Amino acid sequence: MLIKKELAQIPLIKCPAPSKKAAEHYTFLGAAKAVKMPRSGRLLVIDVYDKKERILKLRFFFDGKNAILCTEWPTENWLTKRSELLLGYGAIWSSDDDVETTKKFISGYERSLGGLIDRAIRDISWEKSRKAYERKYAKQEEHFAMYPDYPADLAKYCDLHVFPHSYIFINKAVKGKRDGICGHCRKKFKVDKAVRAGSMGKCPKCGRSAKYRGAWLKSTVLDKANICIAAKVDGQLLLRWAYVYREYSAGDPKSKYDFVDCFYNLYLHTTKGPTIYSYALLSLMGCGWNWFRKKNETVNYEETHIYTANLAEVFGDSYYHVNLQEGLYGAGEISFPRLLDNLKNNPATEYLFKLGLTKLAASSDVLDIQGGNFCEVFGVNKQYMPLYRRHNVTRFEIKVVEASRTWVSDEMFIKFRALQLEWSLDIISDLLETMSFERFVNYFTKQFVLTRWKKADRLLTWYRDYISMSKSLGVDLTKKSVQFPKCIKTAHDLVTPRFNEITYAVEDANFAQATEKLYTGMKEYAKDGYCIVFPTKRTEFITEGQSLNHCVGSDTYYQNHLKGIRMVFFVRRAEAPDKPFYTLEIDMRALRIMQLYGFGDSSATAEVRKFANAFLHRLQPAESERVA
Repeated sequence: MLIKKELAQIPLIKCPAPSKKAAEHYTFLGAAKAVKMPRSGRLLVIDVYDKKERILKLRFFFDGKNAILCTEWPTENWLTKRSELLLGYGAIWSSDDDVETTKKFISGYERSLGGLIDRAIRDISWEKSRKAYERKYAKQEEHFAMYPDYPADLAKYCDLHVFPHSYIFINKAVKGKRDGICGHCRKKFKVDKAVRAGSMGKCPKCGRSAKYRGAWLKSTVLDKANICIAAKVDGQLLLRWAYVYREYSAGDPKSKYDFVDCFYNLYLHTTKGPTIYSYALLSLMGCGWNWFRKKNETVNYEETHIYTANLAEVFGDSYYHVNLQEGLYGAGEISFPRLLDNLKNNPATEYLFKLGLTKLAASSDVLDIQGGNFCEVFGVNKQYMPLYRRHNVTRFEIKVVEASRTWVSDEMFIKFRALQLEWSLDIISDLLETMSFERFVNYFTKQFVLTRWKKADRLLTWYRDYISMSKSLGVDLTKKSVQFPKCIKTAHDLVTPRFNEITYAVEDANFAQATEKLYTGMKEYAKDGYCIVFPTKRTEFITEGQSLNHCVGSDTYYQNHLKGIRMVFFVRRAEAPDKPFYTLEIDMRALRIMQLYGFGDSSATAEVRKFANAFLHRLQPAESERVA
């Protein structure tokens, strides 16, 4: 072990004098010696000097297991960096005797003191990393070994509570009847020939909601979900999250389950006090899936299903005055760790939990109740309490119901939830001021099916903009067919060009006056089946951006173009000069292409880029702004 107080007592080695030949090829001079100290034992000392100034640049100490160095003497700043990081890559000259002295401590094929120093530090670093790695994975294996096996009834539990439906496998109709078999109870029965694969129904034997599926299909059915499972081992809480895979092989009504752990949280009592250990299963590019230890106290707050069958065993019949096993039965996906935190830290959580509003109880911002009754807390009639409890509403859904001027029925609430409009509260509130909740839900459900758009919130944006633009244009919205067009996307796209034309009429007039000066010295250009179109209206920028699904319609591009510094040109096919194809932006001072993109910011082809460069070479650089 290297004792710094002893190292400070070791005198400097005299700076060596190299031969004339050696002095031509080296930047530093090095000398080595072996010394023996009372507490540090036998150790190696290497001193490195600057060749020109002959002043000390580095001291290195090594006892075979530990290494330390410094760049000043005397010093209090001890380092463990490699010499090349401190000296750069300047070579260190040393005599053969010094190298031999060093090699008695540091094995290797290096022929210089610098190489041997770096090797010693590198080997120590690798050894420390190896030991740390071993300790890390020994601790990880110790933690993983604490977890018990999956509950014996986990597959059955998931079949009932995690997946919303089962499957009924039906054969092709014979004499007006089909044979069906339930994937849940696996009982056989007759199915009416009118039933079609893909539709929903119920098993007449077990009553389980099920989706009809053709037994003749060769593909496999695979359902996925996440579940949180709690356990208590030696009085310590263990939470594990697992991916749940339910698979039905082609035509086989018997399901197969697979569980893959993906996250661990261990709430352990250690010598340092309560500590939360965390491990996550992650995929790194080129390395595949592996477990990684997260920073202590990192908690998985993801909303998942919860295995409730053993919660009384883990938490007892009363956890902060609530029965978790009873209250979370059929609760759906919530953040279980956040619920536990809220029950411990926020008294309002108990009230919400006992109402059956577990999603609210497990939210990141628990309602501030302060002793109020239901009407005061939720801002709605107490007649909504059964609906709230039956559907375990979220904070967002409560605000939507509060914004509705009309009654929200169970049927309409279920259809609203199916739209998954989690990020559109402001738009929903505005729209509910002019229409009933029932009309809102039915209209946008129909639009969602009609347009087959991935997210329904985009439909709300289109509708709001359609109504706003129509009002600005003086459109009569009293007729239902106008206020609620058959296809909102089509109606929005039809009214937008007209709205833009009127909105930007003044800018178009100013642009028209500026074009003569703006395009001075520029001529029409066409070659190899392509042509350049000069924009002459503000609305042309907007049309170009909408047609090609990029941002050239924004005001920034228009203003830069109008100044003549960064100008926009439309690259079109010569046979279709009015149809947007590629958009070209040129820095007119440096005469270089800034951007050249097609639909969705797609890169230009080699032919289009060649054409754009040819047009560029015909331009003259701008010395100042063309238009004030």
